[in-house]
Amino acid sequence: MDKKELIILGVVIFVMAIYFILATPVMMDDGFHYEGFTESLAKGKIDFKSFYGFQGLSILSVPIYWLIKSKISIIITSAILSLLSIPLAYLIGRDYYENKQAGLYSLILFLLTPFPYTTMMRGFQEAALLFFILLIIYGSINKKIWVPIMWGVGAIVKPFALVLFPLFIKNFWNKKIIWVLIAMAIGGAYLATNYYQTGVFINNAAIGSYQGNFDTGNPPPLSKSFVFGIKGFLRVGANLLLSFRKIMITPLIILLGALSLLLNKKIRLRFEIISAITLNVLLLSLMSFSFSKYLLPAVALFSLASINYLIKYKWLIVLVLIDSIFVFLPIYNYFGINFWSHIMIYLLPLVCSVLIYGYILKEYYFDTRSQ
Repeated sequence: MDKKELIILGVVIFVMAIYFILATPVMMDDGFHYEGFTESLAKGKIDFKSFYGFQGLSILSVPIYWLIKSKISIIITSAILSLLSIPLAYLIGRDYYENKQAGLYSLILFLLTPFPYTTMMRGFQEAALLFFILLIIYGSINKKIWVPIMWGVGAIVKPFALVLFPLFIKNFWNKKIIWVLIAMAIGGAYLATNYYQTGVFINNAAIGSYQGNFDTGNPPPLSKSFVFGIKGFLRVGANLLLSFRKIMITPLIILLGALSLLLNKKIRLRFEIISAITLNVLLLSLMSFSFSKYLLPAVALFSLASINYLIKYKWLIVLVLIDSIFVFLPIYNYFGINFWSHIMIYLLPLVCSVLIYGYILKEYYFDTRSQ
């Protein structure tokens, strides 16, 4: 990584840190349970019975609570993980394509995925989940031995990280299988403790909380989370492509990523990426409740694959930037308006993306033509 890229990453991290400081966090809905679990654990009590949901972020937030005794420690932890995701996003693109320009496009696509760093302001976990998704992808690309551990920890933040195992599992047979077993032990210990306290392996709110008050003392069985039918697959398509569903990223990126995986048989880890995306789609299609955010693993992989076309056809990113406005606006109107005082402040990551693209044009296009 040369000096120019380091400066860009430093500036983006600084701007996003200011962006988060300008927001006014407001704990809502499930956030109270995640924060409650953090504060209970910080005081020495594991309490799955009182606080529903996956508590991986809450566990990670305990040191933050110990340090500053904040009632929004999970939001602060998510902000830190979101800032750490910025260099991670760059490194994934750079290392996957062995191209610094690809790293910058990967950074742009991270900034153009506003849902995680918006909803973290209400206590949601997607920013933390995305950090672990990116960490798993980065580790898989570079064959890092710690990938299964991050996979195990990511799964107790949100279980959708589990679908990423095809990216790395072939590198962990024989003697290395111990790392996978350790990761599974992390998840097993989590589920066993939950079962001991609640009588179910997963004390999950989404199964029934939208039909009335969720009874944490009598959670429904996990089997009620799943249903078979064509509607599930149709919802997945809508959650990837229709902006009013508060999608993660512009549909252009999903389509470009899908085309790249379909047509470019030489793309790195092609079979593994397609397998992980397929598992994510199948899992969400079978669930009785589905939200766009549950497709974050697939979105991250589609985004990575799409960079292949963004490099070849530099005008494509202009369409992506324009269409991204229609990703930001629904999320702002539904979520962001509660945290940022003005839409122009909220669009700051989009502005950063435009400026980074300007740098790409200057560094890799105009300067090259003038030589």
